[in-house]
Amino acid sequence: MKKPNVQLKNVKTFRGMEGIGINADLYINGVKCLFVIDDANGGGMTYEENIRHKDPELVKANIKLMDNYIATLPEQKSIYGDKTFSVKVDRDIFINNILVEMENKKNQKKMEKLMQTCVLIGIPNSDRYSYFNFKRPLSTIPRTTLQTQVTLIKMKNCKNGIEILNTNLQALGINV
Repeated sequence: MKKPNVQLKNVKTFRGMEGIGINADLYINGVKCLFVIDDANGGGMTYEENIRHKDPELVKANIKLMDNYIATLPEQKSIYGDKTFSVKVDRDIFINNILVEMENKKNQKKMEKLMQTCVLIGIPNSDRYSYFNFKRPLSTIPRTTLQTQVTLIKMKNCKNGIEILNTNLQALGINV
C-alpha cells in the first residue's frame, strides 16, 4: 500500500502535567483532515475531524487511507528503561514518529548552521552536543590555524564515544 503524504503543520508545543504536549493540524495528501491534541496528561492523543472542509467526504476518505496504511505497518521496537519490546504502530505512534522526524530535521538544520562558525563535538546520532565558537566563518580562518585548533579540540575532548560532528571540515581541507 502506498504511503499517504501525512504532514503536521502549525505545531504548537507546551509543557503539561506529564511531559510535552502538542496542538497541530494534520494534513493528508494536502487536505487538512484532523486537529491533533496531546494534552500531556499521560493518555493518548485526541483527534478532531475537520468538519469545516468544503468536502467532508474527502476528509473522511483521507483519514481512512491513513488509518489503513498505519494498519499495514510492522511492529516497532520500543525501549523502556532497560527493556526492549515490540509495539503495534497505531495512529498515536505514527504521529509521534512524524513529530520526532520533524524535530530531528530541525536539530540537524540548527547544527549545520552552527558548523559554519563552530566546531561541534558530541556522540553521533544523539541530540546532545557542545561546540567551540570561533565567532566567524571557519572558511575565513587560515587552514593551518584551524587544523591546529581542531586537533587540540579532538585531543582534549574526544573520549568515550565523543567525536567531532562537523561535516564541513573535510571540504575546508581539515583532517579530523
